[in-house]
Amino acid sequence: MREMYFESVLIADIVNKSARFQKFEKGLNVVTSTDNHVGKSSLLKSLYHTFGANVKYDNVWDINSKLYILNFKVDDVGYRIIRHVKNYAVFKGDELLRITNKVMEELSPLLEQIFDFGVYLDSKETGKVTLAPPAFTFLPYYIDQDDGWSTLYGSFQNQEQYKKPDRIKSLYYHLNIYTKHSVELMAQRDHLQEEITSLKKDALRLSEIIESISEEVQGIVPADDVAQFDENIRPIKAKIKNIVNKIGTKRNAIQELQVSLEQHEQQLEIISAYHKIAGATGESVHEAAHTCPRCGYLYDDEIYNRVHANYMNVSEDYVMQYVSQAVASIREKLQSEKEEYVALMSDLKKLETTFEEKSESFNVYVRQRGMRDTLDRFSSQLKTNEGRQIDIQSELKEIKKELRTLPNKDEVEEKYIDFTRYNIMKLNAWNSAYDGTIKLLTPIKAQGTLENKIILAQFVGLFQTMDYFKTQTIRFPFVVDSPRGKEASQESSKEILSMITEISTLPQIILATIDFEAYKDNIGDSAKNANVITLQEKNKLLDEATYLTYESEISQAVELFSLYMSKS
Repeated sequence: MREMYFESVLIADIVNKSARFQKFEKGLNVVTSTDNHVGKSSLLKSLYHTFGANVKYDNVWDINSKLYILNFKVDDVGYRIIRHVKNYAVFKGDELLRITNKVMEELSPLLEQIFDFGVYLDSKETGKVTLAPPAFTFLPYYIDQDDGWSTLYGSFQNQEQYKKPDRIKSLYYHLNIYTKHSVELMAQRDHLQEEITSLKKDALRLSEIIESISEEVQGIVPADDVAQFDENIRPIKAKIKNIVNKIGTKRNAIQELQVSLEQHEQQLEIISAYHKIAGATGESVHEAAHTCPRCGYLYDDEIYNRVHANYMNVSEDYVMQYVSQAVASIREKLQSEKEEYVALMSDLKKLETTFEEKSESFNVYVRQRGMRDTLDRFSSQLKTNEGRQIDIQSELKEIKKELRTLPNKDEVEEKYIDFTRYNIMKLNAWNSAYDGTIKLLTPIKAQGTLENKIILAQFVGLFQTMDYFKTQTIRFPFVVDSPRGKEASQESSKEILSMITEISTLPQIILATIDFEAYKDNIGDSAKNANVITLQEKNKLLDEATYLTYESEISQAVELFSLYMSKS
């Protein structure tokens, strides 16, 4: 079991050039006076404040002008920490380990390394478990005169980044129920449990999808495969192409025949009209003029001659007969071509219907194939999901097995309750109403001097529980300020002081109380052997002479921070 204790503290006001140097010893140290306002509280506040655990000073104390140099030991290894406002420097012997103004990012990890101890809490802002600031390392080791006797573990300021129930859970770390490793394990456990819950939901969804697709696939008539479809469809496509080509040829032929027919019919009408005119008038056909029976155009000999020339200058009767036969022939051929065209169109329609049927069959196949591929994909996902669930269950089993090796939370709390109940009784503060209300993470409420006794009983109960289970967490100095407040009687004062001075499981006790000399002979042997520090001058904890004595050390610290700030 590791332990830390204070060797000395130097408090300097670099503006007013005054200082206080105070040595401490292992074991019991009592800071006392015959009057108030001599600086006892300021001296005690400075100790954990130097480590970055902020406390509430009164308005007279200018925190911006103060420099703190604290010497401490961890298992007999000497360290020094210096604080000025929000700047920190940490030394191991004469070796500078770190200079920083970043408490969370740099100071806390360094202290965790030095103490081999850290508290990890759930941040309200990020929701992530991170290393907490130094205040939570020292939470059960300091009782402030202002807030410490009204709120259990409420002596340090600026704890709001964590939920109130989570703050007090830092006690689990001091009891070794939680460690950095165990918290990581618990975070991993929680993550895996969340993952397996999500996997089960996904598995259920996948199973439902697979069932639905399977039913649909079974309802589809199997289709030809792609190769078979291509083989079946190729001749149909060739026939369609051939017929389309024939239809195009037929369409062109029909159009040509229609043009030829119109031309011949027109010629026949013209010749017939000329013949009628010539017969009725007795005039030469070649000299007559007439109107076209179709369009009303006035024709003359030139047109006739052109028609006549087309038919080899034979007689009008022969020409009429010849053209009439040509018209009839063209009409017959045109009709034949149209019939063949209709037949080709009918064949084309049949082939297109067959092609569409084959295409629909192929579409069914494609759909079926796609659904089977989808089914295979989802089935594979489900198999992977189930495999991951098995792996997680195995991981969870190992994690839970390892967590079971840690102190049992219920057993620890049961023993804590026993110790706390005993302490309350020893302080003559027991009330039957407390039965069933004592909980490690739930402070007992009381008023007046009883409140002081109840709070002290819980602090000491925690130390006793740590000792009982031989927890391997580091022990820190117990710093207690003004435990006899709230008009405690002489008897109550003896009871309170006796309980504090009798603590033997911690490396160091630093107690601040007025008129200690009046009690030390009546509260046990430990009190008689205490290192008593008596403050006498009112409102003058710091003095100019001490500043001059340590001016070199103070100047070096100021210069160190000045250089650091100039580079940052």
